[in-house]
Amino acid sequence: MTVERILDATINRCAEGLRVLEDIARFHFNNGQLSSQFRTLRHTVRKSLVPDENNLLPARNSINDVGKQISSREVKTDRRKNLKSTAAANCKRVQEALRSLEEILKNRGSYHQGKKAENCRFSLYSLESELLSLFTRILPAGIYGILGENFSRGRSNIEVTEEMIKGGISIIQYREKREDKSFREMYEECRIIRTITKEANIPFIINDFSELALMVEADGIHQGQDDLPIKELRKLAPHMMIGCSTHSPDQAEKAVEDGADYIGVGPLFPTTTKKDVCDAVGLNYLEYVARNLAIPFVAIGGIKKHNLEKVIKKGATTVCLVTEILGADDIARQIRNLQLTMTCPGGSGNL
Repeated sequence: MTVERILDATINRCAEGLRVLEDIARFHFNNGQLSSQFRTLRHTVRKSLVPDENNLLPARNSINDVGKQISSREVKTDRRKNLKSTAAANCKRVQEALRSLEEILKNRGSYHQGKKAENCRFSLYSLESELLSLFTRILPAGIYGILGENFSRGRSNIEVTEEMIKGGISIIQYREKREDKSFREMYEECRIIRTITKEANIPFIINDFSELALMVEADGIHQGQDDLPIKELRKLAPHMMIGCSTHSPDQAEKAVEDGADYIGVGPLFPTTTKKDVCDAVGLNYLEYVARNLAIPFVAIGGIKKHNLEKVIKKGATTVCLVTEILGADDIARQIRNLQLTMTCPGGSGNL
């Protein structure tokens, strides 16, 4: 009866935890494939590991469970900071329960079922990595900052990074070119910026150079239309956020189809910060993306304080301003003013 009681508790623990993970994948990320994989795993636990699960019910004794009293005294261990910590905790909960199931089933003489539990555990290790990576692949709302020393009035990228973080930037992209810096210089800069952004919990994206992004463990890579195919890049960096610049509805829809995590929409206005940029695409393209595509996007290209409200009114929640920030006397103050304009359209936008 004791063995049946353990099996009953661990199966419930497993299935309940998997249901939490399934719901997060389904409702928070709208990820049908991942949700389906958690569902299949849950059904395997319920139907295959212990086919006579209903016969375990007489062994259940929740009222006299000594673990319930111990758990109620540990008031801090089950606190959750956010949905990511909830997902991580439930992954560990299910893995531990599966290990317990595996050992008890083998002890019971059900060796093949025990091996199934072991296989489920290993499957969950892969699913855990995939699910948790989704939390780092979300484009945050707010100001999207770009680093480029040619526009920073003599300030280094590291100095600008620190000022951007003081101002409350939402995400930072490193955008330097090979004609201006060696790979070694870029690597050394990005390594330091990675440390600073990680401590500040700010997503760090690297433009163009996927090898650099992988070496410094950045949060993501941003690609142009002529760079590496997104599907191939995903094989190299399965857990990184991948962004793609787009200039037309066809390009945007292709980026969605290829699995980009977000797209750049622009240039909305004429810009001089990129040498190989196309003509301005205008606000109509921004409006099209906001109304017709579900993918997160950042509005970019020639956006200044004076036209920021127009961009917001077309549906943008993440906006990139380059020279308006890099050229400011006080970068942190400028970012706060721009955020004020974004959150309070019609106001002065000055602190």
